[in-house]
Amino acid sequence: MSNDAPSAEDKSKYDAAKKELLQALAKKRNLDKQLAQLEVQIYNLETSYLTETAAHSGGNIIHGFDGYLKNQPGGRRKYEINENDRIFSNSSQTYKKALELSGEGEESTATGEDQSRMSTPGITTVIVPPAPRTEVLTAAQQKKNRDREYQRKKRAEKRRSTATPASDDESVSGRKPSKRARLADDD
Repeated sequence: MSNDAPSAEDKSKYDAAKKELLQALAKKRNLDKQLAQLEVQIYNLETSYLTETAAHSGGNIIHGFDGYLKNQPGGRRKYEINENDRIFSNSSQTYKKALELSGEGEESTATGEDQSRMSTPGITTVIVPPAPRTEVLTAAQQKKNRDREYQRKKRAEKRRSTATPASDDESVSGRKPSKRARLADDD
């Protein structure tokens, strides 16, 4: 039999391979984090797209644009996003895991200590913090806020003028003045 002790050359090859493996694992962890972040970003953008297009009833690439030219009332119904509608997120096999790790998807019952005890050597676990959510108002939300403010002012004005007689516009035509006339009066 041969000598059981490794030679100096074998030790240097082993150390070089070990160092290369550690570098590759670190690179893989970094790429896994980037992939998870991209999957969460795709999921959020897809959710935004599906809810926005459903709210405006014009259609989208999933359900088609059949209602785009029809004059439909702008009803504000809540749109439930079906899992089958998520064609971009569903194109990735790992997006559900990325959402769970980022906190966007279903809540995990394991705490940080539990997760560290559950880790298995050789398996890389990616823990991505949730993406920061900035409050950016859409045009529809801005209009809604303006309308609320207008209605609030209108009610306040009505309370102040309950003792005064009706305006000339109302008494002549028997109708309330148009919105344009009311806005002109406000100015």
